[in-house]
Amino acid sequence: MVESLFAIPQGAASKSTATVFQLKLKSERTENEAFRGGTLSMADGAQQLTFRDDGQGGDAVAGDLLFTASGTFDFVALQAEQQRIAQAQSQSQTQLTTAVFENRQLVRTVPVTALSTQFPVGQPVPIQPIGLASLVDPARSLIIRAPGVVNDTTRTYDPCTGVGNPNGKWTFNYLMTEMANQPFTGVAPTTFVREWLRQWEQPRTINGFVNPPRTSIAANLIGPWPKLASGELNLAKSPFKLIAIVNRLDLAGSNPAYGAGSAGEGRFIFAATTGTGSSCNTVPFLVILEYGVDKNGCAAIKTYAQQWQALSGLPLGSAAYNAALENLTEQFAKRDLSPRKPNRSSINQVRTNDDWLAHPWELREFRLWNGSINPNSYSTTPPPVLGLLNSHTVAQTPDRTRQTTLFPAYVNANTGPIISGTYSVPLPWAGGTFRAGRAIVTNPTAIPPFWSQPASVIPNRQARHVFSLNTCDGCHGDELGTNFTHVSWTGALSPFLSGALTVPDRADGTPVRTFNEVLARQTFLDQMANQSCLTTAFVTAPPSVH
Repeated sequence: MVESLFAIPQGAASKSTATVFQLKLKSERTENEAFRGGTLSMADGAQQLTFRDDGQGGDAVAGDLLFTASGTFDFVALQAEQQRIAQAQSQSQTQLTTAVFENRQLVRTVPVTALSTQFPVGQPVPIQPIGLASLVDPARSLIIRAPGVVNDTTRTYDPCTGVGNPNGKWTFNYLMTEMANQPFTGVAPTTFVREWLRQWEQPRTINGFVNPPRTSIAANLIGPWPKLASGELNLAKSPFKLIAIVNRLDLAGSNPAYGAGSAGEGRFIFAATTGTGSSCNTVPFLVILEYGVDKNGCAAIKTYAQQWQALSGLPLGSAAYNAALENLTEQFAKRDLSPRKPNRSSINQVRTNDDWLAHPWELREFRLWNGSINPNSYSTTPPPVLGLLNSHTVAQTPDRTRQTTLFPAYVNANTGPIISGTYSVPLPWAGGTFRAGRAIVTNPTAIPPFWSQPASVIPNRQARHVFSLNTCDGCHGDELGTNFTHVSWTGALSPFLSGALTVPDRADGTPVRTFNEVLARQTFLDQMANQSCLTTAFVTAPPSVH
């Protein structure tokens, strides 16, 4: 983790000034010891910088965690950014601040003051990760649920009213058709969707754990689904209504346990519908399509971030707004965007949250597969099939049967990586199967579960909390005081996504932690859209699955 970064101009400020960089890693973070006395590589646009702590190439002292690099820096862009900050301050009634988060927890806010735009030769200039959250409207740029968007008759289709465009760019029909990519895979979209639904009709063994069938899917969803003359599902009349479009740029650079792209993820949230006419409504069966957003280099990521932030300046649901949003979603939703991934689709995973087909609340995950991917994390009975969505283990979450022994053993053996956000829950652990095939929340009307053992079993209580927070059932359960969904089938947001949230430690009562997830995403978006690429050195994306 980075403590500070300075750029020392060696000449007059320009777009490409010869510069010496000094980067300091925090000595108290044990994960930084692996870099002591070595080198670090960092990209600044097209420029690749090599930071040295080996006493060579301009580095003064070997092994002091103060790294030195030489290159060029755009001080003109830094001047423009300071002017932006100064303008924002002049328009604000209060002191500008930027928020600092660790493991999704709000730890402090830092006052922001624009630097002088004069950068004297030889004087260190701080390169800081500043995000002005007030310049990002979350309803327009992060979690988009406005009726003018989710009911856009050009881009969506409402199965309850029959109003809209069945082939619109934000319909379940279009998105699943693009994901199936029949011209490449040979798999018809109707087959693609029907085989996905079949996975609730039969048991699935995933990493040794059995996902039991939820056979009511036949009567509740498949049976009433409008059919073509051939008897196949009519995807143009899919009984799924768009609930939200979500920008997860904040997952950029996420832990390898999670498959976000270089620019994070883009998501569509749909809810199943039941009934007809005036009795038709959405039900607690949510489908979340989670796409990786792959951008080549920092400049492309910054442009993408700027496009999301620009939505904050457009009237929500207007023709201009929806067209700009479609331009963004088409950067991850249409076919053939990711030639190296299965089906050439950018989809990372499809997740479902269900308390409609059966109880208890259940979260499942599905992924495409090809022969180059390890099949062990997929369903083995039956095995994964090329071109289709296959049942997959749920990320960062052990099976509940492992709570007593394997879970505490894993946390105790991986305390450092868990706290630093560099761990990945493995398939097996200590000789036993570990990662789950599904996550369940057993009693959402009472006390949802979280992951815990007493302090005598897990001494590091922060590691317990972080691990539990990053599981599916902990995040959707009592670790955050959540009643299963963060975006419900009606579009309502959980307290975690609604602003500041204080939660006493669920195992011990203390400490009381403050979360503000939306503020974190606002801060990150503004930073990525406006700051130097080098500020990403300060960012450690949590190994979150949500």
